[in-house]
Amino acid sequence: MRYNLTRLLPGGLLLALTGLMFAQIPDPMVNQRWGVFDVNRVRTKFNNTGLLCDGNQQNINKARPPAFEFPNGSELSWGTAVGVILGAPREQLPGAVGGYPPEDYTAFCDATLDEGPAAFWDEEHFAPYPEFVGPAGMEAAMSDDPSSWPSGGWPQFYPATNIPLEVGSDGWPGFGAGGERLADQESFSVVYAWGGTDQIGATGPTNPNWLNTQMFIRGMAWTGSLYENFIVWRYVIRNVGTDPIQDMRAAIHADFGFLPIFMPPNPWGDTDRHYYDPALQLAYGSDDDGYEDSPFGGSLGADQIAWAGVVALEMPGPSRRVQTYDAFHFWELATTPAGNGARSDLYFEYNVKNANDPQDSNGDGIDDDFDLNGVPDILEGGPNFYAASGADGLQTLGSGPFTLNPGESDTLIFAAVFGQNKDDLITNAKRALVLYQSGWKVVTAPPAPVVEAFADDRKVTLAWGTAGEKDPQFQGYKIYRSADGGKTWGSSSFKDFSGGIHYIPLAQYDLVDDIKGYYTTLPEYAWFYLGDDQWVPLRKTVEVDSFQYFDIGDTVNVFVDRDVVNGMNYLYYVAAYDSGNGIIGPLENTPATNPALMNNTVSVVPHGAVSKMSLEKVRVVPNPYVVASMWEKGQERQLQFIHLPEKATIRIFNASGELVRTLEHDAAVSPAPSIESWDLKTYNKQLAAPGLYFYHVSSSVGEFTGKFVIVL
Repeated sequence: MRYNLTRLLPGGLLLALTGLMFAQIPDPMVNQRWGVFDVNRVRTKFNNTGLLCDGNQQNINKARPPAFEFPNGSELSWGTAVGVILGAPREQLPGAVGGYPPEDYTAFCDATLDEGPAAFWDEEHFAPYPEFVGPAGMEAAMSDDPSSWPSGGWPQFYPATNIPLEVGSDGWPGFGAGGERLADQESFSVVYAWGGTDQIGATGPTNPNWLNTQMFIRGMAWTGSLYENFIVWRYVIRNVGTDPIQDMRAAIHADFGFLPIFMPPNPWGDTDRHYYDPALQLAYGSDDDGYEDSPFGGSLGADQIAWAGVVALEMPGPSRRVQTYDAFHFWELATTPAGNGARSDLYFEYNVKNANDPQDSNGDGIDDDFDLNGVPDILEGGPNFYAASGADGLQTLGSGPFTLNPGESDTLIFAAVFGQNKDDLITNAKRALVLYQSGWKVVTAPPAPVVEAFADDRKVTLAWGTAGEKDPQFQGYKIYRSADGGKTWGSSSFKDFSGGIHYIPLAQYDLVDDIKGYYTTLPEYAWFYLGDDQWVPLRKTVEVDSFQYFDIGDTVNVFVDRDVVNGMNYLYYVAAYDSGNGIIGPLENTPATNPALMNNTVSVVPHGAVSKMSLEKVRVVPNPYVVASMWEKGQERQLQFIHLPEKATIRIFNASGELVRTLEHDAAVSPAPSIESWDLKTYNKQLAAPGLYFYHVSSSVGEFTGKFVIVL
């Protein structure tokens, strides 16, 4: 594979390349892979060339959800594209650049962004080194998926360097010391700059100009209540040319939408407001009016609309801090200092450098605080608080100028952070900053319990291990239940002092040690309930080999939930929590989203016994079926046939005797062996009309006929 034409051809020949020659270049993007971060409350796709999420505001059909879905499981994505920009003025020595920019271009500017989702009018400028890429058809290299790793093993060195690649004990080149994995889930890729896909297949001159750089890119996500609302990305930028890159700048490009353009039913989204907090180096935003049409019908209120942003943790250059901030509306004033530069060199000038921006009245590189009318609004957040508004708002956080000599590198680190409201977002941004400043020292709750669930007739039994009780600060367990696939975790909730939402557990078991009531050591954690010194879970010794995770002789805790409806799909998770200390308040486990990393969350459908001798107990529930009844809360519209045999054919007829639908029940593939669900749709996928219906069940056990009513 050819990585960089400047290392293949003498400089004079490079300047003479034609469009035909570029057409002969193989497409290195065949090595592009997509992966998904999914271990905490932020779920998003990303690719191994440095693009984070792909909402694709330009082409809905090309969007790749989840695009910063928050909270995980909500199916609400808030991202269009987040990535990194590298640029430098055109006056560079030949060994610092590749390609030959036309005379009217004033700067080199390379982005990890694609043209579609990022509104950056050049195709990809970074391609993956193939030796760091897994097999075709697999995802981007992820720490928890060995099948995504290079099939020939990891290279010994980073490409074009003598820097050894450290691989940890589990075979993953982690971010920790000795190559050990540091985060609960990590991604890793190595990319090089090139001319971009626009040149492939071109029949005339193109604009193949790029800086001679490579980047080592890592993503890191953690579980746990302190870290569940952000993902960290680290880009190490290296000069692989033969001359210095002068006056270089790097920037974070952040494009969020609330809701994004690609989300139905409103194809153009809504007015958003974007803010910048210079003390935290946090660029963020949310919806402007606290109202959005829901893609699932109805509307979303302010409490359901996320706040999202990026917090710069380390920038390249001498100051290590953000030097420029630009908020702009893509659709307005393009190719002007007030808008999106669109062309790559103008983007570098107007957005990365933020030069001559009319919203930067004092010329310090940081946009002023403007309201909808463009009038300074110092009341919004004080004189050091900046805001800009508009649908499809974009933001860039830029470094100051710096120089990279051949072989030198510098680092850019940021976190994509989310919250349920402004205060919650800021709290989570501060937590990301504390994690970075601590040298990535993670503070955790007691080990998450391993949980198994057993379904019965109107009953669910949970069993979990006792390993977490060995933690010196272990204080107890909380049991949570969800009837809506994990969108909510209880019927009652409350907000903490930062606006974060918490749920009242289904049950709580507290060690009898006189540590009880609400936590009082740190005022900001005074909402955390430590329990009432009641410890009543049933202890059981495993005597039958019916468990997946436990062996005969193991001791488990047992909880029985009898307040369930047969046929409902429930999620449960058991959280171990600690007693806190004077530095960090109490911590508890969060629900697992990746069973390979944590097994404290289970899915179960309670059901009655399978009919074996007769079909006399077969019933339809609910009957009558009333649309929008409590039965439906948290799941799709359906009614259920219960107490079925292992295999059966169910035929549904309307009052005229016409066959409406046939269902084939097979207990071997059903989550509830004695239940079969009907989504109330006919053969034509139309919703069944209200009225009287008859059904006929046939099986090897016998036959049964009954009736039910649908009321709309």
